[in-house]
Amino acid sequence: MSAPIELFVAVIILAMSLALGLKVIGDVEEGKCVATLKTQTQQLKNAMIDVALGSAGTTKTVYFTLPTCGDKKVDGLQFALYLDPAYCKLCQGNYGYCWQVIPVSKDPSRADKHVQVSDSISCVNMAGDIQLKDCASSGGIPLSETPCFDGDACDNPQDYGVLKSVWNPSDPNSGPSHWKTLSGESSRSFKIKLIKKTVLAQGEEQGAIEICAERG
Repeated sequence: MSAPIELFVAVIILAMSLALGLKVIGDVEEGKCVATLKTQTQQLKNAMIDVALGSAGTTKTVYFTLPTCGDKKVDGLQFALYLDPAYCKLCQGNYGYCWQVIPVSKDPSRADKHVQVSDSISCVNMAGDIQLKDCASSGGIPLSETPCFDGDACDNPQDYGVLKSVWNPSDPNSGPSHWKTLSGESSRSFKIKLIKKTVLAQGEEQGAIEICAERG
């Protein structure tokens, strides 16, 4: 009788070992994927800084692919300007405000919600009065002016990982943050061209970055 019991225990131990081994492999692969995503957001960040510091007409092009890292299916990019330092803890050395490039992924627990991939957020060290524009009028993919994807009502920004204290849909222009969001619902790869522009704001010229995203 002892032999079948020992065999049964051995099978259980083997199954548990295999499951643990597969989980470790999966975690390692997910970590590599998130690190690659971070590298992409850093490349985009560096391009934004170069364009922001350049003269009008300066351009940089970045190719960006939205990956699936384990149960994190990245579905878009948020470009956020936080005007309250309370939201800038990830950005060391920034005082008063900070820019961030934020990947957003499907929430593994709820298919109708998104979460920010915090491990892959990149801080952009550029002036707070730089404006971001899209070039939808000349054929580029439209960027929404909310934390949500273009076309979504964004009545509940929490569906995209943003609290209403950070961005309130009932008063979007006077809150502590401003947003541009690129949706990856229709494409997983993008060619993102950044162009330095100047715009008039309150009677003065200000710098702007035009984000021309095309399906890549």
